[in-house]
Amino acid sequence: MGTWSYIKGVLVATWSGTRHFFRHRITLRYPDQKQDLEGQGYRYDARQGVGLPGFKGRHILRFEKCTGCQLCAIACDGVAVAIDMQKVEKGKPQNKKEIWPAVDYGRCVPSGTPVMTSNGIVPIEQIKVGDKVLTHKGNLKSVTKTFQRQFTGKMFTFKTLGNSDKLSVTEGHPVLAYSGGTARWVDPSVIRYKTYLTRPIITEVKEVPALSYDYELYHPTGRGGYFTVEVVSLQFTHELGRLVGYYLSEGSCDRYQVSFSIDADEEALRDDIARCVMAVFNEGVDLRPDARQNGLKVVVESARAAGFFKQFEAMQGKALPPWGLTLPTGLQSEIIRAAYWGDGYCSKRRSYRHPTHSSFFAIRTASKDLATQYTYLLSRLGILSSINITRQRAREPCFSVAVHSPYLEKMGELIEVAAVNSPLQPCSSIKMTDDMVVSPVVEISVRDVVEERVYNLEVQDDNSYVASNISVHNCVFCGLCVDACPFDALDMTNDYELAAYDKMGLKYTPDMLAVPPKLEGKKYKVKFDTEKGVVTYD
Repeated sequence: MGTWSYIKGVLVATWSGTRHFFRHRITLRYPDQKQDLEGQGYRYDARQGVGLPGFKGRHILRFEKCTGCQLCAIACDGVAVAIDMQKVEKGKPQNKKEIWPAVDYGRCVPSGTPVMTSNGIVPIEQIKVGDKVLTHKGNLKSVTKTFQRQFTGKMFTFKTLGNSDKLSVTEGHPVLAYSGGTARWVDPSVIRYKTYLTRPIITEVKEVPALSYDYELYHPTGRGGYFTVEVVSLQFTHELGRLVGYYLSEGSCDRYQVSFSIDADEEALRDDIARCVMAVFNEGVDLRPDARQNGLKVVVESARAAGFFKQFEAMQGKALPPWGLTLPTGLQSEIIRAAYWGDGYCSKRRSYRHPTHSSFFAIRTASKDLATQYTYLLSRLGILSSINITRQRAREPCFSVAVHSPYLEKMGELIEVAAVNSPLQPCSSIKMTDDMVVSPVVEISVRDVVEERVYNLEVQDDNSYVASNISVHNCVFCGLCVDACPFDALDMTNDYELAAYDKMGLKYTPDMLAVPPKLEGKKYKVKFDTEKGVVTYD
């Protein structure tokens, strides 16, 4: 190297350093400084190896860095299933395959979809930020954000065996399927007849030392009367658990009394109800014959008792209050036992080989929500059940929560009825693992919808919720694809206001992902070319 070349290099380096010395620093002194993003920002848990919910931002793709290695799609495959590789001729030498990532941002379920929450079974459109929903891991986690939009595209509907509800999801919305001993998120388009879908077994347990509630007490006076509101609390005991089960199966109440309708010859049931009422409320019972059904009404004349059982009445029939699904299993056993004694039955299949084998146990109810809650309680007790619907002319449908082999013996022990698993029914198509119930798809339908309102949730930590008793992903922007990219070709931006009039507007092609993010504080007009699949900002 000549002298002049050396001096020139020193001068250029000195000038470059001097010129940038007076400019504003564009990098951050991490970890003392962190980027100020919308919401919680992108977070990555290195110990668990998973991305955590962040801001609702879209990705940005840098064509000059992407090599088409597909690592981003592989990372997303078992999580949100939102990235696929598309063939686009760009003439970039580092990407010989000429395949680039595309991201699908549109995943939702229609209005009316029942979601399992800490407040019971609630339509998805009624869920608010802060509510707790059941996740695919059996936890109750908080909703951090809700979404709704008009959807145009394909809607997939699935019905699983033993489930009273059907699940409808927009195309591309991941559903948790089970195969080969493992569960993974799959696109609804790959779900087929007899594909196993899942629902969790609730793992959260909360001790309930006392239940507080209020009731109205009437005070008569000379020319009328007045009401006062009394607040009381009850210790949740085994006797109270049985009363809850009796009420769910045979009870009714008004402001001043509670009534249990049983058969006149059910003396053991009558005596147990009387014992439990005395132990819990310190009240006696009245026995009133019911001539119409040759039955008997066990009546508790107590406004305090009526005030407690009022919380079991819902718009769609009876249902357990929010605390019912997370009670300790010992107390839940009492509820199931009394519910069976009140309105259960046992069907026996007699044959010359096995004349005493029970075919199934069942608990009947007119409430679909209550039947669903029974299945969750039974699964926590290690008993697999399914829901059968009986429809009768001019009458409300009846829901039967049925237990078959190989769970008959365990159910028999719970309800104190002798039972033997039948070798003629060694197993059921519905199966149960340590943490979930898996059931095969028995019905599939696909329809095209136009501007149908759909909803989605963002859920803390587990990034999922249970809709129509099936685990679905909430499609949070976890950022795993960003961490998987070795060349920093894919990144996440704070361009978080994504919206479109149809499904195609939320499928971002590689060209759309390459558009730089909007600048904060500046207003834009968004142009979307459906033919070229390109979005631009003016």
